[in-house]
Amino acid sequence: MAPKKYTLHAPAGSFRAFKTLIAAEYGGVDVTVAKFDGSVVKKLSPFGRAPVLETEQGAITSSNAICRYISAISPAAGLLGANALERVEVDGWLDFASRELELPGSVWIYPVVGHMDFRPEAYARAKEDLAASLAALDARLAGRTYLVGGRLTLADIAVACALVYPFKLVADPAYLKPHANVVKWFQNCVKAPEFVNVIG
Repeated sequence: MAPKKYTLHAPAGSFRAFKTLIAAEYGGVDVTVAKFDGSVVKKLSPFGRAPVLETEQGAITSSNAICRYISAISPAAGLLGANALERVEVDGWLDFASRELELPGSVWIYPVVGHMDFRPEAYARAKEDLAASLAALDARLAGRTYLVGGRLTLADIAVACALVYPFKLVADPAYLKPHANVVKWFQNCVKAPEFVNVIG
């Protein structure tokens, strides 16, 4: 039987693509990253937005749906959780990553890297909102190695990926000091070979 073909369409360095590629590393799924072409994405996605995963059965849109799919086709990796409760906890953390980390993180970072105009009020609010989310995450990680259960899951992957650029580009040591549990957990995640192979 020929191996299945999966092609990911996303801009280079997309944190939304990172979670799919890291899940693929853990699951042993071969995902090819296409040279980004916005016109291809517009044809594949009803929303015209990346990332899009092209499969032999059709295209999958939305970064969370894509990384869930990759995790589902490689169940031995255990990324979706060990039981029904863990599976819904993983889903909850993916939602948390999208709403509570990616959104304020992007509003904080995009003016710095030139992707959006600087608006002082939005910038300050994003920084505050991300700090509040990190405080909640820090409380969850007190005494824990992983977000869900006793092993790394897609929850850890998605949340860590949402923090890659905030931690790299804008969050200084003083900002991160109250969130020691998050910093320790993040460093533990990103040193794993599966993360290193994707984000360096």
